[in-house]
Amino acid sequence: MEFLDPAKETRHRIIMWIGYVLIAVGIVIATFILLYEAYGFGINKNGNVIQNGLVFFSSQPNPANIYLNGKLNKASTNARVVLPAGIYRTQLERSGYHTWQRTIEVEGGDVQHFDYPFLIPNKLTQKTIKAYAGYPGLMTQSPDRRWLLVETPGSSTSFSVYDLKNPTKAPETLDLPASAVTKAQGSESFVLEEWADDDKHVVLQHNYDGKSEFILVDRTNAANTQNLNAVLSSSPTKLTLDNKKYDQYYMYDSKTAVLQSATLSAPTPKTLLEHVLAYQSYSDDTLLYATDNGDATSKVYIKLKIGSQTYPVRDFPSGASPLLDLTEYSGTLYVAAGATGQDKVYIYKDPVGQLHKLPGHALVPDQVLHVPLPNYVSFSDNAQFIVAENGTQFGVYDIENKKGYNYAMSQPIDPPQAHATWMDGDRMTYVSNGKLIIFDYDGTNEETLLNALSPYLPAFAPDFKFVYTLSPAKTAAQADLDQTSLLAPADQ
Repeated sequence: MEFLDPAKETRHRIIMWIGYVLIAVGIVIATFILLYEAYGFGINKNGNVIQNGLVFFSSQPNPANIYLNGKLNKASTNARVVLPAGIYRTQLERSGYHTWQRTIEVEGGDVQHFDYPFLIPNKLTQKTIKAYAGYPGLMTQSPDRRWLLVETPGSSTSFSVYDLKNPTKAPETLDLPASAVTKAQGSESFVLEEWADDDKHVVLQHNYDGKSEFILVDRTNAANTQNLNAVLSSSPTKLTLDNKKYDQYYMYDSKTAVLQSATLSAPTPKTLLEHVLAYQSYSDDTLLYATDNGDATSKVYIKLKIGSQTYPVRDFPSGASPLLDLTEYSGTLYVAAGATGQDKVYIYKDPVGQLHKLPGHALVPDQVLHVPLPNYVSFSDNAQFIVAENGTQFGVYDIENKKGYNYAMSQPIDPPQAHATWMDGDRMTYVSNGKLIIFDYDGTNEETLLNALSPYLPAFAPDFKFVYTLSPAKTAAQADLDQTSLLAPADQ
């Protein structure tokens, strides 16, 4: 046998161990290279070690050319681009569209996503799909953006229902039963309260003869419309949905400062809280509310109620109107709390977790938005951004990237709008000088689109290929429902 020769056996063992060592060295080198690249390190053309960042670019529509500091990148959207750490003037361009641009800062080892850029056509194609012989009292869109309800002018109980997923389909007529709506002796109007998460039911506040009532409308079957004041034997000042479910409610009476709850299956109201000045609900059994604890001369206290547990958030001087909102982002609860008489809105991350870790300590804000005398606070549709606003003054916090922005828009907001609203998860919109304005969350890429009436929010199709607006008709006191393509003619 070969290994009976001791010299050969020794040589074989040496070769075997050398192989093991080489394999181990290879594994170490490969691991080092992978870690080196994972942390964004690379070698530039001069042989110097640099650290890169990874940036994802997307656009609607795509593809669009990517320019970085004026130089065309070899990749177009949708793409991921490895960039050395630095500041880049970024432009996305596509024939027939305005350029989207933004200055971005890339840090070594970080990953950034710019998957929201929306390119606006150079020329908008518009057509009138309905000419109304007056101004509709209400236009509202379902949360999934598919259904658009437009009140028929001159009729307090008739609506047109448009299916925006099928834009060529004629609208259906929805006539509310007279038994569900109190007949007015004088003027009356409908105001949107809230859509349910089934995109089928909507709660409208019916204001008439100096009074108000809440109507639950089933857009698929008008016969199912219910007068909630009658069903719940209550006349609240405010009625909102509990957990976005059409059959469960929070009812607030501003005169008694009492907050109650009820459901269609158990319609007898139950008192939840007293001395409530304002509230905002989220998910199931979660409330953010303001209270004076029954002492009108004391401070205003912001509290968070989850189930049977109540947690302090912060307080403000009395007399200030609270500004409240809350949501979850990536499974973590965020709370926004401010007051109209103050210049700051506080954003708290995981307030309950904070209080459990440090009992008895005050909450530490994740961010403070500085806006003079804010009158509006709201999380975006995707919950990544929170805006505090006063007219054209904006403060925005980006939860994902932990960045804050303060800016002022140059164009005024037409009344009766009190503030801008979220167009989607990344953009805001309002009407200025009779024109619809949209802009990114950080105030960049402002676009003036088309004629629009300020009392009505625009409705964007589910795929954002169309926008629907009410605009003044050529005849005075009449309105047109216009459909405008958000694609260039070559892409339609």
